[in-house]
Amino acid sequence: MNYKIINITMENEFKICPSCGYKDGFHSMLKKEGNVTKWLFICPSCHDVFDIGHTLKKASQFK
Repeated sequence: MNYKIINITMENEFKICPSCGYKDGFHSMLKKEGNVTKWLFICPSCHDVFDIGHTLKKASQFK
């Protein structure tokens, strides 16, 4: 699947799609890039994919 990831700087909340104005939140997706898993957000209306800078770590990485 081809898609462009749009980088967003989140302020207080990220609920409204900056591309189409959809106001009811997002779907989530995870994308592995090397040792980092990015937590991305998909607009259910226009399907744009957003990166607000959040990543996930495995529990073993916290030790």
